[in-house]
Amino acid sequence: MSTDFSGSMDRRSFLGVMAAGAALAPLALAGCGGTQQGDGTSSATDTSATSGSATNDLSGQHLTFVGDDAFAPYRYIEMQSDGTQKVVGLDIAVADEIASRLGFTYDFEPQEFAATLASVQASDTSFTMAMSSNAEREQTYDFTRGYYQPLVGVLTLGGDPITSIDGLAGKSIACTTGTVQNKFVAAVLPDADIHTYDGGDQCLQEVLAGRIDAYVCDGAEGQSMRDANDGLVLGLLDRNETKDYVGVYRVMATKGAAFMAAFDQCVGEMLEDGTIDQFIGTYVGPDFEWGGDFSASGSATEGVGSSSAN
Repeated sequence: MSTDFSGSMDRRSFLGVMAAGAALAPLALAGCGGTQQGDGTSSATDTSATSGSATNDLSGQHLTFVGDDAFAPYRYIEMQSDGTQKVVGLDIAVADEIASRLGFTYDFEPQEFAATLASVQASDTSFTMAMSSNAEREQTYDFTRGYYQPLVGVLTLGGDPITSIDGLAGKSIACTTGTVQNKFVAAVLPDADIHTYDGGDQCLQEVLAGRIDAYVCDGAEGQSMRDANDGLVLGLLDRNETKDYVGVYRVMATKGAAFMAAFDQCVGEMLEDGTIDQFIGTYVGPDFEWGGDFSASGSATEGVGSSSAN
């Protein structure tokens, strides 16, 4: 789908157009049939054998999922046939399935990334997803084991794809403020011309307008942006170059949140029974699936009180 590079289409706009064109995954996937509020009352998944399998029952509790709703393929707005909009994506599918298995409900509260950390920290009934843990964050937040192993992407306007750190040398670089990609670039290229923005949509616009050479982003997010904009080129960095800075994506909540042990156990079960790979294959692509090797998923952070991943 073509985008006018001189226009002002932001990330929400192009994701809406992309969804209207049915360029992303259908909602018929198992576990995605519930509402975006995660009430678990309508799901295509037969959970009779797995519902309540985690030992910590959260039945009757109501939580809040805080996060960017313009972060495809993890969370994005899709236009429905009746003209309404719904937040869907990998994270929503995983959260809906966790809610169905553990018996809680949740509301999705859209916020830019920069505001998400403070919102989650301030509430013991809120969580977010697609977050990597590190020593700094672990002082304030608890994390489940990983449910998804990301790649770091580099979006450019034309030219050859950048597939190594060396390829970023001498370029102006955009990053979303406070993300692991931002911290990765600052660590490996401390003298680089780095520009930070509150959201990925702003980073994208800077590249499309030719004001910035490269947007260093989540690889799957970059894949969605490339597919929606003619002229964009995506390179993926080797995990060997990024593994010390960009870890697996986890569910994150404020330190001491009581529901996190149940969340962690449920994520482990969904890895083992193939549910998460099914979601990843549909929303991101088969190249991003775990494929039965969950060693990189790690374990929940100290204090969550769950056993290590298999």
